Amino acid sequence: MDMQKKVDFHMHSNASDGLFSPQKLIKIAADAGLSAAGITDHETISGLPEGFEAAKKMGLEFIPGVEISVLEEEQEIHILGYYPRNCGHLEAALEEIRHYRFKRMELIINRLIKLGFKINFEEVLIEAGEAAPGRLHLARILLKKKYVHTLAEAFSLYLGRNCPAYVQRKTPALEKVMDLFLTVDAIPVLAHPGQCGNKIIEKLICSGLKGIEVYHPDHGKSLARFYKKMAEEKNLLITGGSDFHGDDRNRPEYPAHRAVSYSYLEKLKEHTK
Repeated sequence: MDMQKKVDFHMHSNASDGLFSPQKLIKIAADAGLSAAGITDHETISGLPEGFEAAKKMGLEFIPGVEISVLEEEQEIHILGYYPRNCGHLEAALEEIRHYRFKRMELIINRLIKLGFKINFEEVLIEAGEAAPGRLHLARILLKKKYVHTLAEAFSLYLGRNCPAYVQRKTPALEKVMDLFLTVDAIPVLAHPGQCGNKIIEKLICSGLKGIEVYHPDHGKSLARFYKKMAEEKNLLITGGSDFHGDDRNRPEYPAHRAVSYSYLEKLKEHTK
């Protein structure tokens, strides 16, 4: 195997809250010199067929996935599910989860209106396109309207946890999500664990967790070393990626900046057999 081959396991298209279509996203990954790339949109797999076809045309190996959020011990945890098989069952379950995104967005907008912002639900729906609306869509509108100077500021001042417009998500139970991945033969991987406690990770492992996203823009070298050691000790798969949503190519979130060795993908694919 060519050890120079690189993989980005974690990217988002405009099927959820990314800026680019799946086809454009795959082209960006190919142009970045990657050998394989994954689309892991939030609570939807609608972009996977387009991504697969684009990858086939561009000679890029495609990694199908999805990212689902859960709330556990007052922490929002994101779990990636790779290579799902029973996509009909999975999509039905995801549709139920996406339903709550619309209600939450209405509540967030109402809070912003009370704070004096001139914004409405229709604007967010337009920004989201065919995707279920999320906070990043709303942050982009706040930036366009010059209420904030950066997307990060939108979250730190208004949309992040403990901020005035924040509304807690209604998420499925951890066990329900892990059971769902088991049912559809998806490989569950903990996304960007950050400072996630060992207790939660142990619970995830007992529920069927197969891997940890060791390499991520939010992980410095010391944190990456910590989770790599944990993954090796607990015999978990290792993944990594940019968590790309459409940022400038000079940022570390851009594809290839957090790409990892193809050998990690080979090990993950062994669990699909």
